[in-house]
Amino acid sequence: MRKFDTISSPTLKEVESFPKVTAIDEYKEDTTEGKYQVIIADGEIGKPLDILPNRPLETVKSYLREKGAKGEIVIMDMSHAFKSAVRKALGKPIIVDDGFHFCRYIYWAVERVRRRVQKDAHDYDRRKCKRMKHVFYKRYEDLSKKQHWWSKRGVQRVVY
Repeated sequence: MRKFDTISSPTLKEVESFPKVTAIDEYKEDTTEGKYQVIIADGEIGKPLDILPNRPLETVKSYLREKGAKGEIVIMDMSHAFKSAVRKALGKPIIVDDGFHFCRYIYWAVERVRRRVQKDAHDYDRRKCKRMKHVFYKRYEDLSKKQHWWSKRGVQRVVY
């Protein structure tokens, strides 16, 4: 690790200010300051700009106040703490939920509905629905003929 630091440190530049589009996310990495760190990246090209040693609201807010004067758009997960820090530090930038977390929430919602509907289905259909749940996440055009038939049959039997 020391060798890496020696080689890489001359290539690292301190961040003067943020680009117009900034991305903020946390990741798990055990350090002396906590279990999670925050990565700040250029939202247009995906290039990492900086890593914060921990994720408390005050750390993120003070960093954003210091460096983020030009930030107009912030891409981040749906964390209320990050949202609060961004609003307090940058005023009213446009906040965009990142695609991964947005899709994850949609996936969870579809799963909750599938499980609720599946409980009332006939035992055979319930098992088949559970085994073929991947069909719900495929594009309609990508389904095989058999998957089309099962999706129509399952919907008719469960809905009616």
